[in-house]
Amino acid sequence: MLIVGKGISNMDKMISCKDFEPGCTFTACAGTEAELFEKILEHGRTVHRTEDFSPDIYSQVRASIKEGYCDLEDELCKYGECCWEDERGSLQSL
Repeated sequence: MLIVGKGISNMDKMISCKDFEPGCTFTACAGTEAELFEKILEHGRTVHRTEDFSPDIYSQVRASIKEGYCDLEDELCKYGECCWEDERGSLQSL
């Protein structure tokens, strides 16, 4: 199982839409926060019909970003083994 954590600068940035929209299976992973937000905004526009984020939503999304390794995480998710570390440091499956 892949273990990921916060605070390690060379890790990729990841997010899961289900943290905001129960039932939505979209996940995104990118090398930088800016690249991740591009993916998040595109998903919001095309799937949820959201044109832009309010400052509150932006802050909530930013706080929900996890760190890990995209390539390994993508491979594990194929088999239902996605595993990111939450803000308290405990592991959670996606």
